[in-house]
Amino acid sequence: MRRILLVLSILIAVSVFMVSCGDPGAGNAGNKPANAASNTATAPAADKAAVEAEVKKTMNDFAAALNKGDVAALEKLYADDYTLIDQNGAMQTKASRLEQMKSGKLKLEGLKFDDLKIKTHPAGDGAIVTGHVTGKTTMDGKTEERNSMVTWVVGKTKDSGWRFVNAQITDIKGGAATKAEDDKKADDKKTETAPPANK
Repeated sequence: MRRILLVLSILIAVSVFMVSCGDPGAGNAGNKPANAASNTATAPAADKAAVEAEVKKTMNDFAAALNKGDVAALEKLYADDYTLIDQNGAMQTKASRLEQMKSGKLKLEGLKFDDLKIKTHPAGDGAIVTGHVTGKTTMDGKTEERNSMVTWVVGKTKDSGWRFVNAQITDIKGGAATKAEDDKKADDKKTETAPPANK
């Protein structure tokens, strides 16, 4: 029950984030004539493909920093108010996450981010990224194979570029397959049932 409430809280927070990043004048129809002149000076919508490319590069940089245990790089990639809800439902901050890595309590190896889905804000300054994560996690000397779905919220500032604001990890338990696994099974099935080629 706590996990469900936690996930619902995150979804509400992300929804509020996305709504709050919307057009501030959209709900103020009474001031449209007065705001018409100032609205013409607003920047055009960001190039979605360019923003997605920036976010993908940030995700690649993030994976590399995690795999290397590069605390200095992670310090720059995590927002100061970064929050992670891990696979056990525990909440971590930027400081606690970095301390785990500095102390050697947490080591990550071979992390791969697959099947990334990126939803960008029209202004190009925020995105929600979901993806499948595999690799090894060693915590307090205990190594586990990682097979998780992760949601990241990233934001962009003029001063510091793309930074991770929030993340939530959900482990994939037995029986649950990812889209990539489902696609592979479908391809294998097509290959098995394909008629022989005519000669």
